[in-house]
Amino acid sequence: MVTRLQSLLSAFLCLALLAKMVALRFGSRPTPQAPLLLTALGSFTVAALVGIPAVRARLPIATVPGVASIIMDTGVSVSLALLATYLWTPLRRGDPVPWWRGRLFLTALAVSGLLAALMASTPRSLRTDPLQNQYTGDWRIAGVYVIGNLFFLMCSGASAIACARIVRMVRGHIAVGVAVGAVGMVAYAVTCVNRLFLVAGQSSLAGDWFTWYSVLNFVFTEAAVLASVLGLHFTPVWRITVGCWRLFDDLRVFLLLGPAWRRLTALHPDVVLPGEPGPRGLRDRLDPSYRRYRREIECQDALLLTGARPAGRPAGPPQAHRRSGGAGLPGGPRPTGVEELVHAAS
Repeated sequence: MVTRLQSLLSAFLCLALLAKMVALRFGSRPTPQAPLLLTALGSFTVAALVGIPAVRARLPIATVPGVASIIMDTGVSVSLALLATYLWTPLRRGDPVPWWRGRLFLTALAVSGLLAALMASTPRSLRTDPLQNQYTGDWRIAGVYVIGNLFFLMCSGASAIACARIVRMVRGHIAVGVAVGAVGMVAYAVTCVNRLFLVAGQSSLAGDWFTWYSVLNFVFTEAAVLASVLGLHFTPVWRITVGCWRLFDDLRVFLLLGPAWRRLTALHPDVVLPGEPGPRGLRDRLDPSYRRYRREIECQDALLLTGARPAGRPAGPPQAHRRSGGAGLPGGPRPTGVEELVHAAS
């Protein structure tokens, strides 16, 4: 069950990363930093794909002991370094350095090369599978995990600090999205500390408890990365959530006011409610007598159409009668339902 959960989280993470990459590549408003973020997301996508056993089994090179570890370490190192560079770019002063010449990116390449060299120098029988959280007593394997996780901890901590500073500069749902990304980076930093604890305490913590703790840490790592990706996706997620809530609210108001408006239009046949174009006109097609009349003001308009005056609402000023062409004045033409509706809305 835990293996299935790991595969499910990795697959969902890949889909979220690919969706963000497509949005960046084919978005209507490309930014100068889009290639940097695309490279970061692409590197992490490769690492996440290797994390799926079904995908890893179809890669002949990934069946060699230690190769899957190198692919994941390289992808995560490059991704975290570029993500930290992306977040710190708007906070730096002076001329920005191209990301492919940045210190973090070059350091990530150097760390990846060092990890690959350590893994290659380890005998095959001592190489471990990072996806199964297996550790050996060989000093080279311990060096791979310690060096890699220290670099991951540094990059995720830098990203969390950058997010915390950016939150103070933005407002609204964007600030919430950046805060969610910061929480994800902090959670990922916690998983790095946990992995260091696992390497240090393997000899004294061997057994089922150690295995379950290491697997739980891996699942928590996937969840932390998902939270960070959710921070990148937060603007479309927010818009979809708000749009769905508005449609639900409109449907609720339609169910409440639709029967009342049908009775009112039967009493006032001269009230013509035009349909609206687009998706918001769906309510008009469902019920031609309904338009967007909401909450208290709609009920007050309904009372005006029936000839009653709502409590606590004074009569309209004379200017409103002059705008309606004298309708409602003594001796003037009798106002129609549409004129009363406009007068009430004004």
